[in-house]
Amino acid sequence: MEFCKIKDVEPEEIDVLINLCVPPERRAFPSFVEGAAVKRNWARKSIEMFGSIAKIAYLNDYPAGLIQYQPRIEEKILEITCIFVPEMRNQQRGVGKALLKALVEDARKPKPYFGDASPLALVTWAFGVPGYYPQNMFYLKMGFKKAVENNPFLLYHPIKEGYVYQPKTGRYIPQPEDKGKALIFYDPSCPFCMYFTEQIKAAISEVAPNLPIRTVNMFEEQDEVNKRGQVPLCAVNGKPVTTFFLDKENFQREVIEALEGN
Repeated sequence: MEFCKIKDVEPEEIDVLINLCVPPERRAFPSFVEGAAVKRNWARKSIEMFGSIAKIAYLNDYPAGLIQYQPRIEEKILEITCIFVPEMRNQQRGVGKALLKALVEDARKPKPYFGDASPLALVTWAFGVPGYYPQNMFYLKMGFKKAVENNPFLLYHPIKEGYVYQPKTGRYIPQPEDKGKALIFYDPSCPFCMYFTEQIKAAISEVAPNLPIRTVNMFEEQDEVNKRGQVPLCAVNGKPVTTFFLDKENFQREVIEALEGN
């Protein structure tokens, strides 16, 4: 099977990008309809700002995989937020390799948002998707390095020769208005963002039904994010909740502890 092309996503192909991420049986669900709309808005604005935010691999004119990325201007790096080949029939056929190689080649070119220089590195958090080949193993085989020795998921690939990526460390800085409420920070570049948000809301409401909940779009409300430093997915009563929401029992325990610890 041969590639017809690997193509930068244009505005008219945003829905193709979205549909590669969302299984067909979920696309009509309200949270995914909303998530698609949120991502569509993010993608349009990001393409206007940066020109390129994703590439799609086409096999015989059929979209087979994607790689998505966005610049971190202050750090002068390009963050890979997602690489995905959804259909099993297209896996282990070089789709991911071709996408990543195309991005590495493209990253070596000057970028206006980096002052007409190339980024210092490509950086990614290689999260796993159940049932698929481990992303961190894929990136390591493709020449990526661990940013922290004991962390197998935070990886980088230098673009500037000799560059060593040092991840920024920070903490959550609660604001006075965070008291007595829950904040959910969501990334609009992912069409699952509203589904995740609804799951977090439901988990909180089970143990704190009267707690006000505010959602924060991390792209549209960057000032709200920046003033809070390193934000988690969720903060309650000014305290970050560190447990992932799918671990419902421990997530809810943290919510209760945050409300009790005034």
